[in-house]
Amino acid sequence: MDELRMANLERLVTEIDHFLSGAKETGALPTESKDASWELRVSDDRLHAWLDTYSSIGDGNPLNAAEIVAALEETGLRSLDREKVRTIVERCNNGGEVTDSDALVASGTPPVDPAEGKIEFLVPFEKVKLVDETDDRAIDWKNIWRIPIVHAGDMIAKVRPPRDGIEGVDIYGQPLPSRRPAPFRVKFGEGVVVSEEAGLTEVLTARDVGQPVFRGGELDVLPVLVIPGDVDLLSGDIDFIGSVVVRGSVTEGFSVRAGRDVSVTGSVYNARIEAAGSCIVEGGIVGEHCEIRAGEDIRAGFVEYGLLVSGVNIEILGYTLFAALEARQSVLVQGKNRRGIIGGVTTAGTTIKTLSAGSAMEPKTLLEAGRDAVRNRNIAELTAKKAELEAMKTKIEQAMLSIKRPGLGFDLERLSEEEKGKLFLLARYHKKVGGNMAEFAGKIEDEKRAILAERKGTPLIKIRDKIYANVTLKIWESQITVSSAELSAGYYFDRKNGNIQKGLY
Repeated sequence: MDELRMANLERLVTEIDHFLSGAKETGALPTESKDASWELRVSDDRLHAWLDTYSSIGDGNPLNAAEIVAALEETGLRSLDREKVRTIVERCNNGGEVTDSDALVASGTPPVDPAEGKIEFLVPFEKVKLVDETDDRAIDWKNIWRIPIVHAGDMIAKVRPPRDGIEGVDIYGQPLPSRRPAPFRVKFGEGVVVSEEAGLTEVLTARDVGQPVFRGGELDVLPVLVIPGDVDLLSGDIDFIGSVVVRGSVTEGFSVRAGRDVSVTGSVYNARIEAAGSCIVEGGIVGEHCEIRAGEDIRAGFVEYGLLVSGVNIEILGYTLFAALEARQSVLVQGKNRRGIIGGVTTAGTTIKTLSAGSAMEPKTLLEAGRDAVRNRNIAELTAKKAELEAMKTKIEQAMLSIKRPGLGFDLERLSEEEKGKLFLLARYHKKVGGNMAEFAGKIEDEKRAILAERKGTPLIKIRDKIYANVTLKIWESQITVSSAELSAGYYFDRKNGNIQKGLY
């Protein structure tokens, strides 16, 4: 039985082998005659078509080039290469194989992509950091940052407007639309002049001296006020609509206010700076009564005492000593000369990174991440203003009641014209104050909602070198105080356990 089964298997293997090799020896499976065939393969984008052919088998009929051409043209195929079809058919009928680009018989015209609008900046448009702080080589710390300044006639940018693409055509003659260019619109401010030539817009400085900026899709050169020396009795307080560059220091008791950026080459001593943009102090910020407020970044060499409030980030190249730092996003203390945050309160909305925290003398030091101090201050200020309005509303109501005659209501017939006038005026004030109160209440709720929304992130406190005893770390409502010095650590809030956890830096 086994011998018969093995013989049958051997016969089947032989038949399969002969069939696959096309052998015609006795014992092979009979060959079935089959006509030659073809099919048109079209790319997904309808830009290319290939003619795939299959040779006849046995006594099958060969391909007819004229019939194939007629059939393809009936489908609406355009730009058909008839000579290519005849060549492919001839090779197929002769037993040849045609593949890949040799089988391509029709091609459409692809659409041409549009040229996107582009701005080529020819000068620095941002405050440029001129050094890599991670490089341990000697650094000129007095020239780390610089506000870019341009002069009349300087070309600051070239603007190339977008160009529409060109429509394509598929192999059936149907249009293929080109991609639409991305939205592109550039406005030009009062501080620049523009000239157009061959589709290119050149942007030049119109001011004698200014700061190039690109904000909200607008190219402009803002006015720059340069103070050649110190801000002191000779200069007086500075209040300017553009950027202010102080070549010296801001001395005690004086102030600088700018509608854009402030740059101080020297230091700030018990003075006040308020910048709608960024504030750069190449030297130090010194003094208990020193106050720096910026809508964007604050950068300084070092800080001793004082208050810094930033709408974005605070970056200190050296150290902070018993200072109050508040940033809506991050605080970074690089730690030049191996010192970091020593004493004081540092608050950041997202991240605090410092070389070290505290000192061997164990001063009380608080690092708090995850609290937007600016928003909390806004809430406090709005609440105070709302309370003032509430007090005023009460006074208005008391004044209105004083017009009322004893035992009588507000009977207008019994009131004098003067009393009526005052009553109507107080009623208008009452309505206006009530509206203002509602407006402040709405703003307070908006700030509270924003604070809750920001809690979706993950605040971090990272100390690269050493954290000393008596340093308190706070993230949201959870806080810990370090009892003994620790090396290189990162702290984060564990949402599962609801407390601060220590991890690697």
